[in-house]
Amino acid sequence: SLGLMMTTRTPVPTVEIEDLGWFTKNVLENKIFNWLLFAALVNTYILSGSGLGLLTDAGTTLSDFQELISGSALGLVSTLDLAILCLTGASLVPEDLERRGVTDRTKASAIAASTILLPVVGLALYSALRPSLEQD
Repeated sequence: SLGLMMTTRTPVPTVEIEDLGWFTKNVLENKIFNWLLFAALVNTYILSGSGLGLLTDAGTTLSDFQELISGSALGLVSTLDLAILCLTGASLVPEDLERRGVTDRTKASAIAASTILLPVVGLALYSALRPSLEQD
């Protein structure tokens, strides 16, 4: 259903902060919430051991991951779902930056590509660091 939504949606080039709903305006646009979300997601890398595993023994960690996705349909499907969500999120970053006054498409594309480097955490970091919506 995500593919259907992405192919049929109409981009909204400008958004007034007054037009945002309560949740978006007070929670999703809140920098404190975005930094807490980023910290919580970084914590998942720490608690799962994947962050340390990648830093100390990347070969074994990636081999274990390959074994997981080759031996488990659920592991494979979950990985594909996460990849699709991360790529979709990254594809929406340039549009979001344009709404926030960033007109340099190369810069916006580079920022979007950088969000893919750390799945999920990259988008959370983008949300915490992105410019605020301009108030008129």
